Amino acid sequence: MAIDRRQFLIGSGAVIAAPAPGTASALQSSVYLSGARTGTGRHAAILFDADGEIQWRVELPDRGHGSAFRPGSPEAVIFARRPGTFAFVMERSSGVVNSVIAAPANRHFYGHGTYSADGRVLFTTENDFAEGRGVVGVWDAVDGYARLAEFDGGGIGPHDIAVMPGGRVLAVANGGILTSPETGRHKLNIADMKPNLALVDAADGTLISSHALPADLHKLSIRHMAVVQSGAIIIAMQYEGPREDRVPLVCRYQTGRLHLMSAPGPVTEAMKNYCGSVAADSAGQVACVTAPRGNISTFWSIADGRFLASAGIEDGCGVCAAHGGGDFVISSGTGRLVSAKPSAITGTSASHVGKLAWDNHVSRG
Repeated sequence: MAIDRRQFLIGSGAVIAAPAPGTASALQSSVYLSGARTGTGRHAAILFDADGEIQWRVELPDRGHGSAFRPGSPEAVIFARRPGTFAFVMERSSGVVNSVIAAPANRHFYGHGTYSADGRVLFTTENDFAEGRGVVGVWDAVDGYARLAEFDGGGIGPHDIAVMPGGRVLAVANGGILTSPETGRHKLNIADMKPNLALVDAADGTLISSHALPADLHKLSIRHMAVVQSGAIIIAMQYEGPREDRVPLVCRYQTGRLHLMSAPGPVTEAMKNYCGSVAADSAGQVACVTAPRGNISTFWSIADGRFLASAGIEDGCGVCAAHGGGDFVISSGTGRLVSAKPSAITGTSASHVGKLAWDNHVSRG
């Protein structure tokens, strides 16, 4: 797939610069997994390589959302978008479907999951819609993904989930929003939603700590996270309050507290109260937060929460770390794959395989 050298405008102090001749692509030495809508309107899981070339596609019964690669194994999994009830486990080399996980009765998936550090267990975020509570499902990845247990997710609407460094603690992003399959994606409790970041014991689900923003920001839904080896967590949020409000949309968990991160006024305005995804780079120094409704992606210092730069990327939402420090891959609903860093971006087009609309998230394996 040829690189499209046309660049997007990068503002707020970033330098526009094309990669030097001979510089390796930021997509180097990795494969990437994402959901997508194909040109025929169907939904699929798609694996692409370092050059943006599609390796395989697996048709899904409905729209996919988040995905994860299993440590120490050739497997990868993609989850149904809320309120879906399926997860497909596939061979990363071929796309052969090894298992189809079905949510238990009175449960639906929230779209994300993560493996334990040793790859033996899969954790999924779920809605117990009969009781109106969030749960974490525990599945045996060694024994055909049999359900082992479930435990409380520490709040309503657990969306994203990640393993903290050391492997003994799970971070759960509780968006605070109550939903029901009977009403689809309709949000039932905006007036009194209570989002939080919960840290729970990965072994038995014991709640270790819960962290919330100030009460006047209770409509900031904590949705997606990037966990860093230092123990910091960068959190991307979605605001459910009045459209004209302008609030911080990114925060950082460190030393037991949530710290709001601020962007320049025009950037906050452009983000339109909605972050789509977040990733930390491979060096643990830079985070990228996408805002697809505003066609903008933002870059932040993980160490101190400073805003670094922004890039105009049409409908750019999915993001994950690429090969080098400061490098990211961003996927777009327009079918583009973008190699991005705070100083420069380049893009590719997937037109040779038919029109694709990449879904909200992309993961690297």
